[in-house]
Amino acid sequence: MVWCAPKPLNPPSANPGEDFVPSASQLTFRPQQTVEVCRITIVDDTASPRMEGNETFLVYLSSAMGSALSAPHEALIVINDTSDVPTMQFSTVKVTVEEQLGVVHIPVTRIGDLSYSSSVVCYTRQKTAQVMMDYDERRNTDEFRIVFLPGERVKNCSVRLMEDSTYEPDEQFLVRLSDAEGNEFCKASIGTNNSAIVTITDREDAPMLQFQQMAYSVREPSRPDQTHYVAVTIVRTGDRNRTSQVRLSTRDGSAKSGVDYEPYSNVLIFDPGVESVDAEVEILYNEDREWHETFSVVLGPDEPINALLGPVSVATVTIIDEQAAGSIVLPTTPKVVSLMDFDDVVNALESDPSPGYPLVCITPCDPQFPDYSMTGTICEQAGINATNIHYSWEVAMPTDTEGSRAPFERIVDDTPFTTANHKVLESIYFSRRFHVRCVAQPYDKYGRPGVPLRSNIVTIGTNNGICHTPITTGVSRGLQAQSFIANLEYLDPTHEEHPNTLHVSVEIPHQDGMLPLISTLRIHNIRLLLTQAVYRQQHICSNLINDENFGGLEDYTFLDAIDYNNIFLGPGHDYPYQFDSTLREEKALRLYKHLNLKSCTWTFDTYYHMTELIDLCGGAVTTDFQVRDGDKSFLTVTVPLYISYVYVTAPTGWASLDHRTEMEFSFFYQTILWRAGLETDSVLSGRLQVLRIRIGENGNMIIDFKTTTKFRGMFVLSHHTLPEFESRVVPPPELGVGFDLELLWNEGSYDSPQQLWRATSDYNLKDYSGDYIIELLPCSVTTTQAYNVAQDGPPVCTAHIPEKFVVPIAFQQTNRPVPVVYSLNTEFHLMNNEKVFLMNPNEASISLQDMDYQGAFSKGQTIYGRVLWNPDQDLDQAYKLNIEKLYICTGKDGYSPYYDPSGNLYNNGPQFGCMQDTKNLKSRFLILDRGNPDAIQKTYNDVPFDAHFASSTQQYLTVSEMPGVDGFTMQVDPLYKVNSGHQWYMQVIYTIGPSGSGSRFRRSAMSAVQKREAFGGINGVSQNSQHNGTNMHKLLLELNQVGGDEYAKPGDSSTTATISAVVGSFLAIVVVIVVIIFTKRKRTKRKPPVLETKPVALNTTRVSAKPVKCSVEEIEMDLNKSVTVRSVNIHKPNNQGQNDLKVKKVNLEVKLKDKNSEGGTEV
Repeated sequence: MVWCAPKPLNPPSANPGEDFVPSASQLTFRPQQTVEVCRITIVDDTASPRMEGNETFLVYLSSAMGSALSAPHEALIVINDTSDVPTMQFSTVKVTVEEQLGVVHIPVTRIGDLSYSSSVVCYTRQKTAQVMMDYDERRNTDEFRIVFLPGERVKNCSVRLMEDSTYEPDEQFLVRLSDAEGNEFCKASIGTNNSAIVTITDREDAPMLQFQQMAYSVREPSRPDQTHYVAVTIVRTGDRNRTSQVRLSTRDGSAKSGVDYEPYSNVLIFDPGVESVDAEVEILYNEDREWHETFSVVLGPDEPINALLGPVSVATVTIIDEQAAGSIVLPTTPKVVSLMDFDDVVNALESDPSPGYPLVCITPCDPQFPDYSMTGTICEQAGINATNIHYSWEVAMPTDTEGSRAPFERIVDDTPFTTANHKVLESIYFSRRFHVRCVAQPYDKYGRPGVPLRSNIVTIGTNNGICHTPITTGVSRGLQAQSFIANLEYLDPTHEEHPNTLHVSVEIPHQDGMLPLISTLRIHNIRLLLTQAVYRQQHICSNLINDENFGGLEDYTFLDAIDYNNIFLGPGHDYPYQFDSTLREEKALRLYKHLNLKSCTWTFDTYYHMTELIDLCGGAVTTDFQVRDGDKSFLTVTVPLYISYVYVTAPTGWASLDHRTEMEFSFFYQTILWRAGLETDSVLSGRLQVLRIRIGENGNMIIDFKTTTKFRGMFVLSHHTLPEFESRVVPPPELGVGFDLELLWNEGSYDSPQQLWRATSDYNLKDYSGDYIIELLPCSVTTTQAYNVAQDGPPVCTAHIPEKFVVPIAFQQTNRPVPVVYSLNTEFHLMNNEKVFLMNPNEASISLQDMDYQGAFSKGQTIYGRVLWNPDQDLDQAYKLNIEKLYICTGKDGYSPYYDPSGNLYNNGPQFGCMQDTKNLKSRFLILDRGNPDAIQKTYNDVPFDAHFASSTQQYLTVSEMPGVDGFTMQVDPLYKVNSGHQWYMQVIYTIGPSGSGSRFRRSAMSAVQKREAFGGINGVSQNSQHNGTNMHKLLLELNQVGGDEYAKPGDSSTTATISAVVGSFLAIVVVIVVIIFTKRKRTKRKPPVLETKPVALNTTRVSAKPVKCSVEEIEMDLNKSVTVRSVNIHKPNNQGQNDLKVKKVNLEVKLKDKNSEGGTEV
């Protein structure tokens, strides 16, 4: 037996407790045993590996028993620490990544001693995935070395993936590790997982077809002649560059094909670029009352072509049976409050309503409802519209002394002033202590009634009345009869508003709930009179006629028509919602406008002629006598007046207090009057009415007007009795034009005849606005003279000084607009405000017309232009609009360019607006060209246009990103370098294409125009350019700022300019002389035929004395008939032979403004 134990060296290398376990063990040798093992435990630093190198310690034998120690009795133990060398390797050898992620991270782990820095190179090798096509390469260089800092265990080897929209199958590439490096203290190595394979999947770009929704619902047709369809949408995600196909079919559920719906089985084709396809399944009418039924629409059973099926390949369609859908119901019960508390419902529910003001029924769908924040949403979800709620009212008599209450009864009586089934209940239906509640019943959009709900019960108050009654408040019912005041006044013929009439005024005291009835006939049976219109027709002079259906009888009523713009809102008429037409009925407002709630008085005023009082109002002649020995007779007329105070006495009963009085008036007259030659004084005036103002075919203004004399006679053009005057039209003096006046037609009478006139200007102007004075010569006849006008002679009458009529006219020449047939449902807007330019037209609060700036642009301003399709098209993101070119041009001699490529619109041949450089254009600029930026004109007279597309400017990039919108900006200053008097036009060329194609969008703007268009020549628009469009817009400039610099700065002229002017003048004189000589020689050889027009006979100064059979309305219709105008070019050879043409040459005088002006000419 012997003891074995370890011990450290001196100096120590391996430390006991850290590198080995310092423990002694006893070794026992049995008989015949020659070998025994001494076991020493080595401590490994696996928790925190450290590279320590080779370490040593001693193991010795001691205390031998039954034996002796011999050499060697010590052994040197060496601990080899190579397992702690830092080792780097991939944590996994297979990595799968989606292409849409854009980058893949392969983790590289390090084991061993982490206290030192280590590094390794991570590089890629392609397999089926291609470098630069599918991923970015990592080369086997130090540039792509991964460095582990002390303590780091895991680092990523990142590879960037190339994402595209094209679907591809799974692709792979390799990632490997090489060239591991440590430092001078610790080496490094690469582990066994030194290579990993990366698989790129492209599931997102895989064409996938599925339903847009999992469930659809549709209502069953309510009638056999109705047809309903359910539209299901199938969407395609992923790669849309190829054509995909899928079959859509239906499957029965509780709904059966052929009975509840038409079976459907069709192949849907998705063309390249198409994102979704809609399919419609017809729903059939079924008269059986059934529960809601369902069927399924399935993508299949055939496998799709060039696509995969998405997760939503089956959708359920529910057919809603209207009869089984259940009745709609309000979220909660309505509330009843006084109309004066309509804005404070919460507090009003705690008090009793006033007996003198209407009640209002507030439903949970009204914004004034206390919990509308919650109930309003429920109403919207249930499809309850506030306008489709029907109201009714129930009342009960006051509680008696024993505490019992009568049952509620529904109000059914409609009066001429109120309706029982209205949101507002007028105060004539209830009295103090009455119990009132409303019933609200919603109706659906098909007119089917819902569940009616009753409101809270309110008790009409007793101490909060408006117009109190002297009856004791403790009495439940009572009537009072205070006297009224009736006044009768005669208004002589000099009265301005009601001459020669009798003014009847009635004042009636009011108390809460009272309804006054006034009539000149006796009032019988109050209920029939209030509820049946046939009983009210005989009461012509009353306040019972409150309906326009009585055929004009409302002109004699005591009620006035209500004018909401002139309602008096003073004391007594200023209660809340007292005259709100959205809550109260108009017929109620016509009555209650006569009630003053401050003075508690009804005031009725009406005006009758004396004959109306006898013929219509039931008046009677009581006395008719003549004074003896005199020439005067007296006449007395008596008209009765009945007034009833009507009160409600029961929910369906009325009571009245009747009053009667008489109105009496007398007048006298002379029985005998005689005078020879009675005549009335004539007022030499008349009435003038303008019938039509238009521009003639020659550009002159034509005014057609009608006159009616207020004297016996007529208006004439001229007359020999007053030769120094004649009828004429005097235009505003600043216009400098004259008018030819002619008489077209005259009515064959001297008694206020109607006459038709026409005034034609002798010159053409752009703006004819101003105050015109029409002077007409009145010619009067005697009272006994009959109408007789000679055929060739002047009328026999006496002329007087002309009568003047002032006619204000605002009229301008109209430029030819761009035909809408070429606008592709788009709009071209110009703006001078950047904020408006940046507004999204689909979300802006202002209209498209308000966005388009119609004013003039001043110097220094920026023009913001936008082309957009109308938001009503609802194209959203499916298409994109791009502006390709922008032109600016102005015409010569008032020429207005227009776009008519076919030539059929104006019959002037093909016209291309500003796109084509023609002789009629004075200036033409190509400002923007997206396809050829080098062809644009950037400046004019050294002033830059500074034009940019919105998409090329970071500040306005949001404009081009709006759906269906594109824009541009430019400066207006270069246009002020051109002389004044020109109208500028802007024309854009744009394209519309699918927005989903991204960078693959093919530009097709130039397909609409020949290529040499950029250099001034255009042959036309290509017929296959279906996506191209053009739009034109007028551009207004400040006239007082326009002018060329050559007029504004005379001091800048140089010697070179003077010499150029002299040489130019000399060459111009030589050219004129040559032209004159050539013209004279040519005229001697051949004289062209003179083209003349045959004059049309028009008798404008003579009026036929024969009776006129046609009316003035027929003559006016003839004046308004349309006239076909045909333009003929006399310079064309084929038009020389026409005999119906006459050419008149007119010399236009050109006046140059003063030299110090900013330039321009005035013609």
